[in-house]
Amino acid sequence: MVMSRVEELVRSTPGFFRRQAKTLRQARHGWGHRRRVGFVFGCQRSGTKMFMRVLDRVPDTRVYHENHTIAFDDFQLRSDAVIRALISLNPAPVQVFKPICDSHRARAVLDAHPTARGVWLVRQPDAVAHSAITKWGDHQRDVIRALLAGDTERWGWRTADVSDATRATLLQVTDGSVSVEEGALLFWWLRNRFFYAQHLDTDPRVHLAHYEDLATGPSDAFPDALGHLGIGFSPRFVESVRAPAVDRPALAVRPAIRALCDGLYARLRDQAPPVRQPPSPILVFIDTLNMGGAERYAITVANRLAELGIDVTLASSGGDLAHEVAAGVTRAVGPVGLVRTGLPRAALWLRKLMSAGDYKAIVCNSLATTLIARSAQPVRQVPIINVAHGWPEHRFATVAPPMQVADRVVAVSPEVKRKLVAGGLEDARCTVVHNGVDCRQLYRRDGELRHQTRTELGATDPDHVLVLTVGRLEDQKAHHHILAVADRTRTTHPHLRFALVGGGSREDTLRAQAERLGVTDRVRFMGRRYDVPELLGSADLFFNCSDWEGMPLTTIEAMASGLAVVATHTEGADQLLTPTTGIVVPVGDAAEMATALGALCDDPHRRRAAGEAARERALAHFSHPRMVDQLLAVVSSVAR
Repeated sequence: MVMSRVEELVRSTPGFFRRQAKTLRQARHGWGHRRRVGFVFGCQRSGTKMFMRVLDRVPDTRVYHENHTIAFDDFQLRSDAVIRALISLNPAPVQVFKPICDSHRARAVLDAHPTARGVWLVRQPDAVAHSAITKWGDHQRDVIRALLAGDTERWGWRTADVSDATRATLLQVTDGSVSVEEGALLFWWLRNRFFYAQHLDTDPRVHLAHYEDLATGPSDAFPDALGHLGIGFSPRFVESVRAPAVDRPALAVRPAIRALCDGLYARLRDQAPPVRQPPSPILVFIDTLNMGGAERYAITVANRLAELGIDVTLASSGGDLAHEVAAGVTRAVGPVGLVRTGLPRAALWLRKLMSAGDYKAIVCNSLATTLIARSAQPVRQVPIINVAHGWPEHRFATVAPPMQVADRVVAVSPEVKRKLVAGGLEDARCTVVHNGVDCRQLYRRDGELRHQTRTELGATDPDHVLVLTVGRLEDQKAHHHILAVADRTRTTHPHLRFALVGGGSREDTLRAQAERLGVTDRVRFMGRRYDVPELLGSADLFFNCSDWEGMPLTTIEAMASGLAVVATHTEGADQLLTPTTGIVVPVGDAAEMATALGALCDDPHRRRAAGEAARERALAHFSHPRMVDQLLAVVSSVAR
């Protein structure tokens, strides 16, 4: 006996030290922040241990298994006061308990912790019964026999809360007698029927997960289950998950018992997820509303949330795009335009704003606004979601570490996520949600409007092929390449015309370069415009020559307008463009840019086909409803 105990301690030592090291790493969160609480319910032998082992691999979780005596007494959850004390004493942002011996009172457990969410795990009944017989022999048969005899006290939690109607059903299908196999199956039925007896099927706090789905397709099934608990997903969490080798054969039981168990299992397999009310109100936060992709993203998100009936406030310092904010969005204007020199003032303003509204989450659209939001609430209260729109290559290593102050990071493309993770951001903290735009005003223009617009943009001849670029005249956008391409194609493609839409600090420099190259007759500077949909709808080609991007909204808008696209190979290009929608060229290679534009200029049929394919792709994959729905899923996973 002594040696057995020693051997048990030796086996458990590595896990003990791993947990302590994990807790020390979590100490960076401090102890004053709000924690998320999760509970894993279900029936024994249903795969809950596998689920909890996955949770153990998540950096920001503290996991309490049913054999952790600090949280459980004889495998049952300790008092609510003890659980609350454990939660407050551990720094992990997400703390998950496994009270499967309390599944019959799951609703009461959830009600005792206002922000709690639960996962109910279910497995095919014969597989569970086989495993239970192997582990416990005839134990579950004896439990069912006790219930059939009217004894609901002897077996404690195993027979707790069993109604008279449930006993009547057991008597009906067994005639008062039960075999070992039938006892194991009926115990599975008894425990899983509590899912419906407690109306958990309509409770948005509870996510029903199937062991078979988790085990055979972990990368598909685990993100939803973990996300429901407020946990970001990483493939490395499920690296050790292995599918069961074979299905267990059906046990030989009476037809009435088979029908009872199969009927409940079929109902569980067909169970639709409960309708989850989106969190409201939500605060969308950005430093300015001047021209720019992040600014337009914030406005698009706020407008869409308002359309969905969510109470949304858009906080900023104001700007040129303020007129695009929908009437249903509450606007808050404050001193957040000069963040680096005025962070304390901005944080005090935001704290006052937040104290006036019970916001469930803050969606920040820059690292600066994320730092303001965190400074405004030094004790974590309202979760922060930081949307990462992209940076120059050299800045990812600088922005990634401080971005950890956000509860979740949304990267607008896989490349942005990859570079952030390489720079030090935790993989599980970051989720990719591709950009999307409001496509309703984006389509090809015809008739007199098209003719007038093209003339204004420099395409004065019917044979002219009009290339449009939309973007701020700043270093990032590398507009000098357009002028170089106009110079290179002067003799090979004299009917190409270029129009640059946007203002910025490089306008004078670019105009001077155009004069030097002698391309002013082929290139027009249009300045800031508020009729971009009409301009896109009247062009022939779209050209994005940026040195870096996150996932450019203007490229998506051009695609939705039916334009073939030539774009540099920046972040997001691989997701946006295919060989049928345009041509991707190397960053900074003016010769390749000229060749690609020339090829599309020379082939009207290819140009039109690419434009049609681009529009179809934009509408199918890069619309703003899809983007906001996915963003809302991330927000809901951490909203308080």
